[in-house]
Amino acid sequence: MKTIQYMGSKQSLLPFIEAAIDHFVASMSNADLGLIKTKPKSFFDAFAGSGRVSYYFRDHYRIISNDKLSFSKVILSAYLNNPYAPSHYKKYIRHLNNLNRDFFESCDGWFSQTYGGEWNEGRSEDENGVKKVWLKKNARRIDMMRHQIALWQQSGEISDSEEAVLLLSLILAVNKVSNVVGHQNGYLKRWCIAAQRDIHLEVPQLEKRSQSKHKHLTGDIFEQLPNIKADLAYFDPPYGTNNKNLVVATRYSSFYHLWHTLVTNDRPQTFGKASKPVHTKGYTEPLERNKRAVVMPKFIRLIEEVRAPIVAFSYSNKGLLTAKDFEAIYRWAGCDMTSFRVYMTEHRANKQSQIAKKSGQWIDRANAQAPLREYLIIACKNPQRFASKARFTPKKAKGDIEKFPKLNAWLKQDENYSLPNSTWLFNPEDQSFAQLIK
Repeated sequence: MKTIQYMGSKQSLLPFIEAAIDHFVASMSNADLGLIKTKPKSFFDAFAGSGRVSYYFRDHYRIISNDKLSFSKVILSAYLNNPYAPSHYKKYIRHLNNLNRDFFESCDGWFSQTYGGEWNEGRSEDENGVKKVWLKKNARRIDMMRHQIALWQQSGEISDSEEAVLLLSLILAVNKVSNVVGHQNGYLKRWCIAAQRDIHLEVPQLEKRSQSKHKHLTGDIFEQLPNIKADLAYFDPPYGTNNKNLVVATRYSSFYHLWHTLVTNDRPQTFGKASKPVHTKGYTEPLERNKRAVVMPKFIRLIEEVRAPIVAFSYSNKGLLTAKDFEAIYRWAGCDMTSFRVYMTEHRANKQSQIAKKSGQWIDRANAQAPLREYLIIACKNPQRFASKARFTPKKAKGDIEKFPKLNAWLKQDENYSLPNSTWLFNPEDQSFAQLIK
């Protein structure tokens, strides 16, 4: 699967996630516990991002994906719901690659004006010191390609499914000529080698799935939860950080605004030297804040409100919350704690962390010496609680901070980095698990 670079991508962890879920389902289905009567058939990927998890499980479950950013729906619609053979798209891709320069006159040129820059002796900055993403030669072609796709869609010449594939092709092509490293909070001072190449669209590597039952959504997760029902809910939320020297939030709307704007094709007002949309400025959503008192009640709400009997979270031991925090969250959210499990595997630090360590940046962690580990935290919801739809946290709260008395006492304690009793360590060689006995 070719997709965008994405912070927190689970690409290398997919076999671990699959093995952990399979181990859990088998354990909860045995005669002693019997908490799972039938094997899960539907999988809700609530923070789908670049789509890797949904794509990986496409033949295991009926996928329901959601993300607040529109490009996620486009990527997954193209890969999981495309009804045509790849050859069907050749004529469209050929046309987009061969658009005449005169066609630019019919475009408003917004992408060129906002993100296109001149060579300027290799410097990407304009006369005002604003760094640009694409050389003008590519920015103009992006304008034309996006405009042509919009014209086809508006005239009814292409369906929603075809539009998704063409937009995926455009995103993948733009990704190869962008003057960025990873996220889109800022751009390189000098034009990188990739940005100097000519943009060229290709037909994505697609599967024909004419009878696909997968469903993809875009929207705020709490607004979506009442409308979604699945056998297993999977949450891969922003992790935050337990680095006490870093309080900045992980704001995905800001980090990946270019892909969102390419898909929506709107013309947002922009600000700053990265020309980010103003809607990414100022407000930080609670789930993305680096404060346990804000994030933990939201996680309780996620578990309470999701209409799924099995709930799983991906998380890291270097994230904002500890495994013990999650044990409390699952308990307070009304889960059957006899089913609570933490599956764990060793993991490699991402590039940003590796660069920070090499440059000598100070990282103040309570568990600084512990190896990086990835968790898959999972449990069954209590059937009585699940049926009653009872709540502990208020549905609406002022200032996005939900009052939860038990949490206040919890936060007054020192952070506990010990592992819950039911923790299982993954062996990647034979994909087996061994319980950590204390």
